[in-house]
Amino acid sequence: MAHLRTWILAIFSLIVITAAEAQVIGTVNFDFDSSALDAEALAHIAEIAEELKTIDSYKPTAVVGYTDAVGTNGYNLGLGQRRANAVAAELVRLGVQVDRIGQVESRGEADLLISVSTPERANRRVNVTLDQMLAACRSFRQIAITRQSIGEELQGDLRNYLATARTQFSAFRSNGQNTPAFEVAGAAREACEIAVAYDMQAIRKVEYAKRCMCNSARLQVAMGQLAP
Repeated sequence: MAHLRTWILAIFSLIVITAAEAQVIGTVNFDFDSSALDAEALAHIAEIAEELKTIDSYKPTAVVGYTDAVGTNGYNLGLGQRRANAVAAELVRLGVQVDRIGQVESRGEADLLISVSTPERANRRVNVTLDQMLAACRSFRQIAITRQSIGEELQGDLRNYLATARTQFSAFRSNGQNTPAFEVAGAAREACEIAVAYDMQAIRKVEYAKRCMCNSARLQVAMGQLAP
């Protein structure tokens, strides 16, 4: 039984991690201690801009800057932000709509691609992705989707959130773990079931899609897979 419980927990943890992954559109690299866009960076950004113009998605674009591990955490957060700002500004200059770009942020030296304390170009990067829109939220009203967001892409995401919530809820119930995470899993399962079931033209589909996404985010926070 202990082995079965371990296996179940491993499976739903994998599902959470997979659901949180964003779709990467492109990556721009930088010289050491620099936020300047060299010729290679400009060429990559131009490719990213053209691809973004062809994508019909309800998800906003996320532009996230990173650094290598050289320097203090505070300095690297600022450097990562300058890099993200530079890429976002160039995307706008190339014709990417301002309202298409959502978060522009820095994670500094967090999430190193290559775990070294020395200068490493691969770690000095900006990732441009389609945001999964899962973030800790106090209210479902914070989720930025509208009736125009409703389509097969969103419906597919809602089904994925529902599958994850069902798996986690069943695992918690099997283990007898009446925890806050179990309660959130139940709330996510209920909201996602309703959201998926509503007709694509139903007025309340947007509301329950927001509830589904918000509770799914809360569940990831409770599971330690998403920062609060």
